[in-house]
Amino acid sequence: PFVILSGISGSGKSKIIDLFAEYMSKSYGNKDNYELVAVKPNWTDSRGIFGYHNLLNDTYQITPTLKLFLRALANPDKPYFLVLDEMNLAKVEYYFSDFLSLIESRRLSVEKTTTSDFDSVRLSLGGNITLSQAIILSAIQMDSDEFKSVGHYRDTPIAQWWLSNHSKGNNPTAQFRTELNQGRGNGTTNDLKPDGVRLAGKAFWAETKGNSYKLKKESEMDSNTLNEFNKLKSALVIEKRIIKQEKISLHDFPEPLKTNENQNDYSDYLYKNNEYYVPSKIQIPLNIFVIGTVNVDETTYMFSPKVLDRSNVIEFNEVDLFNAYGYGTQTNSSNNIPVSKVSEEFDMSISLATMESTIVIKDTYPDKFDIIVDTFNYLRSANKQFGYRVFNEICSFIINYCGTNASDQEVIDALDLQMLQKIMPKINGTDDEILDLITNLINLTARHNLLRSKKKLERMANNLNMTGYTTFIE
Repeated sequence: PFVILSGISGSGKSKIIDLFAEYMSKSYGNKDNYELVAVKPNWTDSRGIFGYHNLLNDTYQITPTLKLFLRALANPDKPYFLVLDEMNLAKVEYYFSDFLSLIESRRLSVEKTTTSDFDSVRLSLGGNITLSQAIILSAIQMDSDEFKSVGHYRDTPIAQWWLSNHSKGNNPTAQFRTELNQGRGNGTTNDLKPDGVRLAGKAFWAETKGNSYKLKKESEMDSNTLNEFNKLKSALVIEKRIIKQEKISLHDFPEPLKTNENQNDYSDYLYKNNEYYVPSKIQIPLNIFVIGTVNVDETTYMFSPKVLDRSNVIEFNEVDLFNAYGYGTQTNSSNNIPVSKVSEEFDMSISLATMESTIVIKDTYPDKFDIIVDTFNYLRSANKQFGYRVFNEICSFIINYCGTNASDQEVIDALDLQMLQKIMPKINGTDDEILDLITNLINLTARHNLLRSKKKLERMANNLNMTGYTTFIE
């Protein structure tokens, strides 16, 4: 979720972000979804972005960026946009290093939880849930390794749902106890009763004293009981893939700090009714999208590979007089995205690029993956190769752009965009350093019909020929 817009001054970089954010605010109903932050040349640390603790009045000097983050955390299902205007007036690595590092800390994690759609559980079990099954499902939902009384198993959400929809008795405690105890007999082993004859009686240990029960470990169940248990567990337990990340440290106080001396002390919210409280640590919200605008002149800094690796660079250098003013004639542009793509519904959810994405593209579009590898090899010969992150992000982009059942042209369009936005921005150097590289890449893009990339490479080659030096961002 990090894009850099590069181009000549006055080409509409900031305006297009403003219009897009306005459109999304109407779609999602959040008018405060946008902050434009003017980067200052004297920013040498993160205080201009994330603020600081004001020792004079013991409040937190909050910034527009941090306000946006707190609003985004309060509304995780709505997109928010941070615009860093003229972001290269200061060195990005100085003021934005915390953000860049935390993006890198993001990891996919699988968490298991129980569904609350109990009707779907019933359907997956054949349309009916017995009392024994309900008790086992209740224990799975509790996820406890301790002996519990019948009341604990009776009072879980799924047990209460079962009693409301399936039970015909009027004494649920007695029902549950009978199901757990029937046929156990009087013998004891290690203060435990023998197994019962019902499924619940075979799946639970029962103490000889106290009428307490505990679900057996899977290794302690007989094969038939284990098979039934696994069916129930599969029906109730769902796996969610979530993104985990580190947090930015803001201050060392245990409670969130006020941002205004006249505020009441913190109670239970970080943002409400335009009041903000700043916690000691904060994560980058997954619904935050960062866009930086860039001009290149004698007052600005160029980007390091660390920044370019984590972003996509989109150029705004063309001025279309026909569509702007109706002057001249309309020209066909290879830069246009097919209408079928831009008319589809926006999916604003974050997808984390992983090795899985790369393996999918390698197996699904092997000939197109070969183009990425050929590009990598040409870059490696000039000591400008990219790493695993860029492989993963290119392949993730292709999947998001056209899926795994796309036409050759759709995949080529996606690959062309990534060549232009992800790979080429890092290319710069003198005639001696990169002439062969530029020549090889022009031939490669011509062979595979990567028209956008070819056009830009030819422009870079022309600059190299005229001045002896070229760079992507002009």
